[in-house]
Amino acid sequence: MPSRIARRPGPALLLPFLAALLSIAFALPARAWVEVHVAGDDVRLSIDRAGAATVEHKVTLKISGGPLRALDIQGVDPDAQLDEGSYAVPFKAAEAGSLASATPVAIELLPPDPRPREDGTRRPAAMRARFDGKGLSRGVFVLFFRYRTDLMKRGLIRQDGPSSRVSWSGPVWDDGYDSARLTVALPAAPDEPRVDEARPDEAGEAASPDALPAPTTLSTLRRALDKDELELLRPYAPKAEPIRWAVRADARAFQPEPAAAKPGADTLGRISDAAAGSPDRSRTLYVAAGVVLFALYSALVALKAREHERLARAAGVAPRPIVPIPLAPRAALAGLALVAGVALELLLTDGTPGAALVAAATALAAHRTPRPERAAATLRRPGKWLPIAEAEAFREPPRVRGVYLDVSTRAGKALLVALLAALGAGVHAVAAASPYHAHLLALDATALLAIFCTGRLAELPADPAARPVAFLRDVARRVRRLRKAPAGAAAAAQELRVVGRLRIPDGSPDADELRLGLSPRAALPGFVAIEVGVVYAPGAGGAIGLPEVLLRVAPGSPCERAVEGVAKSGRSSRGRRPGERVLAFTPRLPTARMTAAIAAALVRAVSTPPASATPTKPSGAGAAGATRAPRPRKKAVSAAA
Repeated sequence: MPSRIARRPGPALLLPFLAALLSIAFALPARAWVEVHVAGDDVRLSIDRAGAATVEHKVTLKISGGPLRALDIQGVDPDAQLDEGSYAVPFKAAEAGSLASATPVAIELLPPDPRPREDGTRRPAAMRARFDGKGLSRGVFVLFFRYRTDLMKRGLIRQDGPSSRVSWSGPVWDDGYDSARLTVALPAAPDEPRVDEARPDEAGEAASPDALPAPTTLSTLRRALDKDELELLRPYAPKAEPIRWAVRADARAFQPEPAAAKPGADTLGRISDAAAGSPDRSRTLYVAAGVVLFALYSALVALKAREHERLARAAGVAPRPIVPIPLAPRAALAGLALVAGVALELLLTDGTPGAALVAAATALAAHRTPRPERAAATLRRPGKWLPIAEAEAFREPPRVRGVYLDVSTRAGKALLVALLAALGAGVHAVAAASPYHAHLLALDATALLAIFCTGRLAELPADPAARPVAFLRDVARRVRRLRKAPAGAAAAAQELRVVGRLRIPDGSPDADELRLGLSPRAALPGFVAIEVGVVYAPGAGGAIGLPEVLLRVAPGSPCERAVEGVAKSGRSSRGRRPGERVLAFTPRLPTARMTAAIAAALVRAVSTPPASATPTKPSGAGAAGATRAPRPRKKAVSAAA
């Protein structure tokens, strides 16, 4: 093939390539496909005595594709006056009564279309619903909107003898749906309302009874003192046609209210009128409730701070609020933050801003564990240990008085329960309108817990002469249970003495430590004492009690040789007197059961064996060998320690 012919396809392919580039460059962006199907329209028509009505629609939309950004609604009332508060919510959330995922909707009336329809009639009034944000995605949603209309002025309420006929037409939907529902709320009247399916003919007169069609509307009547509700249900809604409803009601339902009674004529009526709600009165009640809540919470924060500071100073420590600012502004800020947080939680669909303010109020009311002051962190003075009777040493210490905002006291428990009950009543009242806001209000109980559950008595430094009373009393009871005296001649050898030991510092009338003293009546030579004490260490939620069992013996005595096996599980040190050795045992867990097990095992180890079980030896060497502790006792003490 010649070279001239081989070069011809190049220019021929250039033109299609340029055309493809131009088509790509000037291509319009693809539009999302969306299909909307109306699955239902639940309408409520509330009519007052003057004939004005409020129309509420709950339209169920099934959306395919999406997102849906706007929806046109044909056939609404031409004199519609739109109300605010329209929204769209997923179907499952609507069934649960939650508005957490609601999307705001902007409703606007469209200008009338002058073009007639195919049959020559005027086009009905229409409105457009615009969905904020990204619109509605694929799924099932419930659209709620509301407007007002005057049926009396439009001639849709006509009196016919003792009754009045109320007629109303619903919107026009391109797709029909099943179970069309309308609830008509009418003013209370002596005669009950009923459905009217008589259709007037073209001349405007009612057709004869023989020509009336079979009833196609089911009705349910609910009567109350102030209103009657008639629920109408039809099996289906026609396609592209309005649903025409008609109701027969007592004509007296639309008569004006009687003139107000003269002063003093009807006291009960005046009280009812005063109790009737109005926007101004509701606003006043809300403001009053906010003022009461601010005053109450600010007072609780101030009283709690004064109470905790008084107890902390008496214990020799400094109070530590989480927010270290003066008390007056701290209490005022706490009350203001709580009131603002609760208000935002109830008014906004998003609970985050309100919850943040409630958390700030909680932080302003809470206290941390107090720290000992440096001046008080000194070594204790020398003192003397004095024995005291068990009943006197381990009796219940007197209760601290004047503590009302601490959950560990009886008054604090009662007051906290009362405040939580009041909060529960508020949550129950809000739950009827919005379960979501009721849950937010229930979580605000943390503001009360910050007052009653922080700055407690247990967080103050422990008094070693009073705090361990209940613990040592429990240890003594458990040791007695483990040391039940056997029947027979050995009962006297197994008796146990329980005493209290108080330490009195020199120059002070008050004790600074309490211990439990245990001593068998028949002990080995060289035995001095068994003591159970509690050492308190600072912790995040207060002082932590760490029990310890001390065995005091004389060095080189038979008692020391008897406890050589168990001594490996403890710590050895010098005693408080010359010629005394101390073995300290710490339980693995700081519980009364483990502490009592160690103490009971040491009591068994230092007790003299019964005479019937002691072998006869001629010399002291054999006798000393007879006092050696058996091997099972060594294992028991090691496991408990």
